[in-house]
Amino acid sequence: MNAPVAARGAARQRRTFSATLHHWLMHHRREAGQSFVRLARAPFSTLMTVMVMTIALSMPLALGLLLKDAREAASDWDGDARLSIYLNEKVTPEVQQTLVAKAEQLRGVDEVRLITPEIALEEFKQQSGYGPALEQLDSNPLPAVLEIFPKDTTDSVAMSNLRDQLAQWPEVELAEVDIAWVQRLRTLLDLGERLLWAIGGALLLGALLVVGNTIRLSIESRRDEIRVISLLGGTHGFVRRPFIYMGVWCGFSAGIFTLISVSVVVAWLNTPVMAMARLYGSQFSLSYPDVAAGAGVILVASLLGFLGAWVAVGRHLRELEP
Repeated sequence: MNAPVAARGAARQRRTFSATLHHWLMHHRREAGQSFVRLARAPFSTLMTVMVMTIALSMPLALGLLLKDAREAASDWDGDARLSIYLNEKVTPEVQQTLVAKAEQLRGVDEVRLITPEIALEEFKQQSGYGPALEQLDSNPLPAVLEIFPKDTTDSVAMSNLRDQLAQWPEVELAEVDIAWVQRLRTLLDLGERLLWAIGGALLLGALLVVGNTIRLSIESRRDEIRVISLLGGTHGFVRRPFIYMGVWCGFSAGIFTLISVSVVVAWLNTPVMAMARLYGSQFSLSYPDVAAGAGVILVASLLGFLGAWVAVGRHLRELEP
């Protein structure tokens, strides 16, 4: 015989995993939307926070793009690194060809070009603009030159050793390595990269503090609401969630503004930069943030917003616990 209904007691409600997951996702969706609305209701303070984060993110991104473009340009210029071997005036054309064959046999040499005095004088006339004056000379004052291209243009020690070896030849008047300015540029780029990490780290820390301060002010305005939620059994995750989304929204917006501002600055500077590069016979130009860089900026900015909000909420939750 079945027991009376009253004797059975209340049946405990069981929730499935899918129902729990659905409720969790719906809460995240609701808090994400409401957090965006709260930020939109305070446009001035929100815009100030986003603009400060934008400035903090724009400087490292712009400097990083400039260093990347400079390194790519320097790698292209490395192909022009060569040794210029100036021969004595008494070296005959037959001996010049012999020296070319001899230099090609040296270890580490990729290519050897001979610039005869006649070719050198003709090039000098075209580039200097003093053609009529040079035609008045009784003899050609320019020596023959061997242009030697090493296989490895990044090894400055090997190039210097090769230069010293060639300088000992009796037919050689002077031996030079045309790579010193590239090495100086590389040193400056290495210094710039370290400055990028130092300045970028400081600016990103500042952006983190700005988000934390914005979330702190929002927490102070909702102190009583948080106390009530905690008294009713609300977990830290439940309380923290809307503020986390506020931080993420601020970071996401700052990432978008950063890409826009850097792209505008690059477009503004590209015209004079390209004009100056053409004066030096180069096609150098500043590059815009690509898809990978853009995604990285937005991700980093959102992560900064997340971390700033997490730290701020965690600190104040400990202070507001009843």
